[in-house]
Amino acid sequence: MSSTISTEDFSNPPGPASQPGSVAPVADGAAGAGGADCAANPAEAAGSRGTDRRGGRTADPDDFVPGPPVASISAAALAASEPDAWPGQRTAVPWYGLDEAWAGDRWLGSIMLGPDGVAEYGTLGHGDHPARRPDDLSPRRFCGVVTMARLDRRSGGGATILEPTTLSTLAAVAGLGLLSDAWPWGVDKDLRGDWLHQQTELAYEVAENLDDAPWRAVQLPVDSKPTRFRYRESEYGWVLAAELRECWLGAYGRGVTAYGLGFEQVTLDAWEAYEALPR
Repeated sequence: MSSTISTEDFSNPPGPASQPGSVAPVADGAAGAGGADCAANPAEAAGSRGTDRRGGRTADPDDFVPGPPVASISAAALAASEPDAWPGQRTAVPWYGLDEAWAGDRWLGSIMLGPDGVAEYGTLGHGDHPARRPDDLSPRRFCGVVTMARLDRRSGGGATILEPTTLSTLAAVAGLGLLSDAWPWGVDKDLRGDWLHQQTELAYEVAENLDDAPWRAVQLPVDSKPTRFRYRESEYGWVLAAELRECWLGAYGRGVTAYGLGFEQVTLDAWEAYEALPR
């Protein structure tokens, strides 16, 4: 089931900030922070950068596939049966993870709740857990799957107005996820903040140009349907981003190939496969 359908390089030449290996992406700090705690909101940071250059783009029919109906789950019933449930389980967002072809560990990453308590995005992890020590030099093998709700312009609290979520927003959040696994312990601590700021800016900049190199098109199965993803590699790993009818779907990883992955909606009876990380 988990097989690549095709790949396609974009014809536009790479810009100065979109060279392979120039960015360190990854999600909401999910992979690095661990647990089900709320993380800082990269989507809000994206909104502060102004309207997405691709905001007016009309989606091509091949860019997304109709996913399965979102299951209606009673929050009260779930809270009663699972008092320590992942907060995202009590929302209407159709969370996605790797399909049954993935035989490794599965764990709950972090989730971002908006001011109204509605989940805006969250990460489900696969493979090695994110707990790291500065002296741990062994590379992790992992894949984080990011689901982001399709949200319109909305209030971020106070006078802050957040831009609508877009495929570029999802790509930036997935890209930022890799940063948490690439923390430069060997760099002087006074320079780490500068490194993090630089790589974060690059992640957002590269995500604004999904139709340019280093992005390329690949097709991977989502709920057994071939789906068009944007894909790129860097020195830190790889990032995927796709548009579904119900949500934005992305992934990031390292040590495992992206070309053999398949994705599917996590049903209520499948949550038990995802374990909460130690706090």
